[in-house]
Amino acid sequence: MSDGFTVRGVPRSIALDGWWLASDAMPETAKNDPPRRPPSTLGESIWNNGPLGLILLILLADFLLWGYKPAFALALFAWCIFGTVALGRGLSRGALKPAILLALATLPVLEYLQTLSVGILVIGLLSALVLLNGSGINRIDRFAASLLRLANAMPWTGPLALLTGLRNLQAHAPGRVLLEDGNLRAALRNWAFPVGGACVLSALLIGANPVIEQSLQQLLAFDLDLVEAMRRALFWGGTGLLLWPLLTVSPNPEPLAFAAPKWGPALGLNAGSVLRALLVFNLFLGVQSVLDFSILLGGAALPDGMSYATYAHRGAYPLLVTAMLAGAFALAARPFLTSHHAIKPLLLIWLLQNVLLTLSAVLRLDLYIAEFGLTYLRIHALIWMGLVAVGLILVGWQILRARSSLWLVVCSASLGFGTLYVCAFINFAALIATHTLERSATHRTDWSYFCALGPTANRAVARKLGDLPALSLPSGVKTCLRTHDPITNWREWDFRTLRTAS
Repeated sequence: MSDGFTVRGVPRSIALDGWWLASDAMPETAKNDPPRRPPSTLGESIWNNGPLGLILLILLADFLLWGYKPAFALALFAWCIFGTVALGRGLSRGALKPAILLALATLPVLEYLQTLSVGILVIGLLSALVLLNGSGINRIDRFAASLLRLANAMPWTGPLALLTGLRNLQAHAPGRVLLEDGNLRAALRNWAFPVGGACVLSALLIGANPVIEQSLQQLLAFDLDLVEAMRRALFWGGTGLLLWPLLTVSPNPEPLAFAAPKWGPALGLNAGSVLRALLVFNLFLGVQSVLDFSILLGGAALPDGMSYATYAHRGAYPLLVTAMLAGAFALAARPFLTSHHAIKPLLLIWLLQNVLLTLSAVLRLDLYIAEFGLTYLRIHALIWMGLVAVGLILVGWQILRARSSLWLVVCSASLGFGTLYVCAFINFAALIATHTLERSATHRTDWSYFCALGPTANRAVARKLGDLPALSLPSGVKTCLRTHDPITNWREWDFRTLRTAS
């Protein structure tokens, strides 16, 4: 009990329960704090401090992930992390929404193991843990702040906790305690004879008993791969350091500030320069759009010696960069919208023209694909062009409807993440292989690129060859496509591998 109130002869359990009797002697901050609630469940009491759950997850990671190319096992491990955190929080309610979110994030990995699907799973797991830890978070800015805090804590919290633990262990090492207490010499005197005598007695017994000797030889006769053991130890340590923040870090309730960036003044812009720039830029872009669409859609003649493929290749990517810079300029010009009545309509026209510019880039890239074929890079460029066009439309809508910067950030992030999520379920290798076979009879084909598409294209190739029986492939092309190694372990199972291998 505190110095302010002491009752002699009262049992300790009752004295501890009488904390409220000493409230006047407590600090002001302690008066308002209720006593700590004991763990409500057995699971909460076991996992409350994290080490036991961490050890079990490390062992589970070794069982599920080490030595495999895990797909199903990776999804299962994410759910084990989620379950460990939920059990540690003692949550019986409020876990439905995080569980649904994690289920959606798990589907891409179950479809096919790739960098994109693993990234979606990691983001989905962190988001589910944020919702689980702070079920009262109902604002997007608070959720984003908690998610960023957890992601930022993952690389550093584990190593810092390890260093702190090592320092504490060193400070309370048994040898140091013995030296400080002056008991080291006494301990050596007390244990020297028993330990030495036990060693001599063990040697005599082993020499006299061949059964014990043979058993020890068999026990100690193991082949230790030191490099493999070190790699496994590093895997355990790295897994533990990454998992520790997920079990211990609590969400940050502070919201993020999504203030409109003051790019305009920072770039030296003012109302007059923005107005004149919009007039000049719209004029230049109008001329460019008229010329482009007259060639792409109207059949206007190209300069001498230039083919449509060269024309498409020279313009597709520069026009995309121009449209992206146009979006940045539109954001920089936002602070001056009310400075002159003509700035807002001119800015909307500027954004509309850049959407048309992006459409022109798409048409040019389509011409180039028709001439030289489809590749991963060209597919990615088409997707990115579509995202830029929709992003410019969002900027225009934000300006037209006076939406907040937070609205633009949420819409842009949702658009980007939603596109990546859909792409995780698309077999782009099969699309490229099908397109290549369709145009191989009339166009020059890069068969080396075709052969490098990998085993996920095999089934599409077989189906297309069945639809085009007259198609003759060069010798060796049919055998160059790599086949899937058979899935011999349930940890490596995913839908796309099973579909394309059958």
